[in-house]
Amino acid sequence: MNSANSFHFQQVGDASGITVLDAVLTDFSYAKHAHEELAIGVTTEGIQEFFCEGRRFRSYPGDIILFNPGEVHNGNPGSDNALKYTMLYLDPDKLHALIGCISNMNRSDLRLPQTHFCDPVLRALLLEIACRARESESFSTLEQEQALYALAVQIARLLGSIQADERTSRKDVLLMRVRDYIHDNIEADICIDDLSRVANISKYHLIRLFRRHFGMPPHKYILNHRINRVRSALKSGVSATDVAHEFGFFDSSHLNRHFKHAYGLTPTQYQAQIQGQDQQ
Repeated sequence: MNSANSFHFQQVGDASGITVLDAVLTDFSYAKHAHEELAIGVTTEGIQEFFCEGRRFRSYPGDIILFNPGEVHNGNPGSDNALKYTMLYLDPDKLHALIGCISNMNRSDLRLPQTHFCDPVLRALLLEIACRARESESFSTLEQEQALYALAVQIARLLGSIQADERTSRKDVLLMRVRDYIHDNIEADICIDDLSRVANISKYHLIRLFRRHFGMPPHKYILNHRINRVRSALKSGVSATDVAHEFGFFDSSHLNRHFKHAYGLTPTQYQAQIQGQDQQ
């Protein structure tokens, strides 16, 4: 095998059950094989040529490839140029349970009809998760669970079985207890298992109920509450460099990523604008 061929596997974490592969192929060809996981990835450079279930495919940069558990396939570069791709391997049991939380259908398996397709939203999500996996030190348990949930949402859309988040006005003492736990421990690396213990129900049942009660899954609620607490602290004059650890972020860059994604500005830029308005 040529030294230009490389394969790098990264376990995202126990919470998500996701494994990421970054591969470069110049003269290597995969023999026929099948995975126990759902494998889904993106061709990033070159051409990816493969056979799956007797059909021939050619995947170009930006295209998505998906192999259901047990589907026999091979693979090789489809041109003289190096093939580069990123593949995520997903635990079917965890993924199916999450799809059940957000789906309006009770599916008994995870088989998807698409093997090779384009989906810009799913492509961006896959590459973002792979990027975060490479920065494993700052990829919290909650964010790992959120990433798997986001993948489940996109896959449920592919299945045509997505169910919108619909908020109910009915008060639920159990879920209010969970909410209070989140508010009281916002600086901690909260995970869904923590919340399920507070509620004394399964994590997947909790996610389903939480969505109906608060209009968003608990992963998103926690992040949203953290950002809101950061905004309040910034308005009161707390330095942007001091608020990260106080509200559950690893460091300033970790906070910057999420804050900018929500508001288009870094915390420092946001604070400068708010303080400038106060001085006018």
